[in-house]
Amino acid sequence: MKKLWQKEYSLRGCDMDKFGHIKPSAILEFFQDAAGQHAEELGLGFEAMLKRNYLWVMTRVKFQILSAPKQFQKIVVKTWPLEPNRINYKREYVIEDLNGNVLIRGGSEWVVIDSVKRRFVTVTDLYPFNDGFEKEVMFKEKLQKIRDFETKGEGYFVCAGFSELDNNNHVNNTKYANYIMNAIAPKQREQIESFQIDYRKEVMEGAKLEIFHTREENIIVVKGVNESGEIAFSCKIEYK
Repeated sequence: MKKLWQKEYSLRGCDMDKFGHIKPSAILEFFQDAAGQHAEELGLGFEAMLKRNYLWVMTRVKFQILSAPKQFQKIVVKTWPLEPNRINYKREYVIEDLNGNVLIRGGSEWVVIDSVKRRFVTVTDLYPFNDGFEKEVMFKEKLQKIRDFETKGEGYFVCAGFSELDNNNHVNNTKYANYIMNAIAPKQREQIESFQIDYRKEVMEGAKLEIFHTREENIIVVKGVNESGEIAFSCKIEYK
């Protein structure tokens, strides 16, 4: 079993925004595809987990852009899991050019839930490794919970649609990034340095969210609030 998984990809035109900047959702899609394929190889993909009444649920993801990739550029995406800590399962990512230069680094946190009871479970023998894990981490500091803020006025409204759902039957983690970027509508000069999303509540098909954001210098904090007044997700964006 390979502890580190990697694959070469090419950036597509649809991975870039109208200014030629790589979309946050595209980065998260590369992370998701890599993690999903690695999980399949490890026997921990969606169907294999569901047979054990388990589901993977991402709770937090962060990336930092060190050097922005260009449209149609070839890249190498690498990913590996870290050793689990009780109910927390961490997975790291790095996107490099073909010369091994790091373009983007990322980290994510996951939990495993019971697919029937929808409760956290601890699985001590989840991974098939018996000789240790990869130890390299992309962020030395622990990923911190994103702070809340007071809202003013009306937010940006979205309604979760069919095309945004994944096989867990809720909005896929990559789609939140599109909600966020549509709500803040960045300017051409604004290039993302770091981007973090905390996922707090499942968003199901037909759910309505109101998205608010606040800005202080080069940092934007965003939150999506559901119809019950609960925070469904939070996001922190730092611009260069």
